[in-house]
Amino acid sequence: MSLFRNMRKRLELQWQTRREGRVFVRRLLRYGASFGTEKDAAKLQYTLLRTAHTLEKGLSMPSPRKGFGKEKALGLIEGLGRYASLYGSSDPEFLTAPMQTLAAYLDYSEKEGTDVSAVKAAFEGLLETYCGLTGRSSLPEGTAGTLTADAGEIRAAAKGDFGSLLRSRHSIRSFAREEVPDATILKALELAQRTPSACNRQAWKTHVFKGDESVRLIRWQGGCKGFEEEIRTAILVTADMRAFLSYEPHQAYVDGGLYAMNLINALHYLGLGTIPVSTGFKCRHLDKLYSGFGIPENEVPIVIIGTGPLPEEVRFAASQRKSTDATNTFHR
Repeated sequence: MSLFRNMRKRLELQWQTRREGRVFVRRLLRYGASFGTEKDAAKLQYTLLRTAHTLEKGLSMPSPRKGFGKEKALGLIEGLGRYASLYGSSDPEFLTAPMQTLAAYLDYSEKEGTDVSAVKAAFEGLLETYCGLTGRSSLPEGTAGTLTADAGEIRAAAKGDFGSLLRSRHSIRSFAREEVPDATILKALELAQRTPSACNRQAWKTHVFKGDESVRLIRWQGGCKGFEEEIRTAILVTADMRAFLSYEPHQAYVDGGLYAMNLINALHYLGLGTIPVSTGFKCRHLDKLYSGFGIPENEVPIVIIGTGPLPEEVRFAASQRKSTDATNTFHR
């Protein structure tokens, strides 16, 4: 009887997986930003914000490469022009943040003596055509590009109230090149254990990589070119699939994501810099994680958290935040 039940469950799971897969693919084709991008204002906005942030990230590197980002900047200007011509009147405020990022990029490049005349001309054309502005100095004031802060001030703010903790945390791309002591890591892990989880299963797992192994993990991830060697301690957060039932195919990512954010805040509270880097890759790339780093296949990767001591002066991307009016809906 037990064998029959197991066979039945397997058949039900196979049918369910096929159905879930079909639904997921349909939603991805309809709503994913890779398809019909210019036919949907929100898709185009998200895509342009992503491109603008790549310029901010470049500016926040420990040693930005001279002349970096010209093609990205020109592509962003072209995309903003398309957005303005298609949707400018529907959300005119959207254009401000990426334009301020472009202005910060031009300011930095000119200060460094880089020839960005083509980017400047394209940008001024964009401002005049769609905003009626003459030059970047006529843009409304805002926060874009990079900001700097004293490490001591950041550590003090992290020890303040909860609002101060959240507002003082930033993604850091320059660390003092030292490994984080095991005792400090364990303190952060203990704090993060307070994370809520579905039915208290606590299925999160952590794998701490140090020194050259940390750098190797970050290189596998592939999104930290220019500061890979800075990250001497990295924590891979995963979630154990064995904790979840067949009708909870996404719960591992929910629980793992909650835990990862708490761990990031705990590390920040303890005075460390952090940068979360994505592990949302296709199976072929993830196979290299399992085979090359000793991660059990029953665990799904959630995020890698690079962490380390802060340098005395911390530079980070400004990363303007949307207002809650743009992200929240009250249902009464």
